[in-house]
Amino acid sequence: MTDAQQETARVRYHEVICPNCQSDIMREGWVTRFLPLLQRDFSRCDRCVDYIKALTRELGTPNLALREPLPFLTDTDRREYTAVHEAAHAVVGEHLGMRMQRITADIEHTVIAGQESRSNGAVRWDIGTLRAATLGDYAAMCVAGVQANNRWFADRGQDTHPNRLDVAYGGAGDAIELEQSVDGRFPIAAVRKEARSLADGVITEHWGQITAVARAVLVNGPMSRDQVRDVMHTAGHPGRTPKRAPRNESATDSTHHTPNPSQHTTNTGGTSMAGIEEIIAAISNTTSKSEQIQGALAQVQQWAGEIAGQLHMALGESGQHEVQQVIGLFQELTGQRITELHQLVSGAVAEIEQYGQRL
Repeated sequence: MTDAQQETARVRYHEVICPNCQSDIMREGWVTRFLPLLQRDFSRCDRCVDYIKALTRELGTPNLALREPLPFLTDTDRREYTAVHEAAHAVVGEHLGMRMQRITADIEHTVIAGQESRSNGAVRWDIGTLRAATLGDYAAMCVAGVQANNRWFADRGQDTHPNRLDVAYGGAGDAIELEQSVDGRFPIAAVRKEARSLADGVITEHWGQITAVARAVLVNGPMSRDQVRDVMHTAGHPGRTPKRAPRNESATDSTHHTPNPSQHTTNTGGTSMAGIEEIIAAISNTTSKSEQIQGALAQVQQWAGEIAGQLHMALGESGQHEVQQVIGLFQELTGQRITELHQLVSGAVAEIEQYGQRL
């Protein structure tokens, strides 16, 4: 029997990702370095490859197909799962001083960096309030969706490792959003740990509001901030989150603002791929703009040469130090200075294109 004739085995992520990568994903979230796994490219990790080979031998077939994350959920349950996730973003963000504008648990099609993106559910934010939030509060809002989904499964007696791995998959967009906001300026592990702790506290305190908003968005469809606040008020006066006990100064405490967060937070299903689409679009745009930069540099080099030549013909015999200095500066622009800039741009483009090829 040929490989093509053998039965295809349908498997979940915990069956094809090695224990080391699983452990890292559970600790870090489905961040940028795990993007190849979202594309079902497991060749970047030798341990994952060995893990898959062992699984094919155990199942007696080389034909494996990944199942949809959380495959046991009914359509009704899956919509509730999505609604709880987005409601947690909204409620936690509101309690921590951020202002949401709109929430939906429906499939959304948006354009990001010129590329269409698909997401199951979304919360749109007042970008000014995101930028004004502390990094700790913003991070807690980012991780709140995944933390609430894990709480939702725990309440159903389904808080298992395979399910948590699938929940992390659904939260890839949020994990990458947080990673990009931190941008290597602070220890991401410390930021993430504090964010989960803060989010868990707000979720526990206001779980009734989260579930009420989730039910309302399922019944009513997309909701505005005023509608969400009304539901929160009915479920339990929102007010402000009780004052937290003082913490030792840490990575998040020492930072007061988040760097250029996106205007919306999305999650579950297709949104985990949105990060890849956005990166690819940004790389394409970078290459295009860099070509324009190279053309502009060439034009500057030409003009500088013309100016230097004209000045030399007209004033070359002048003994004035200032004149000779000006001529020298324009001559530099025709040579080493511009050449170095050309090389810097070319090197940067080559690096980003190589990164794009690895996605």
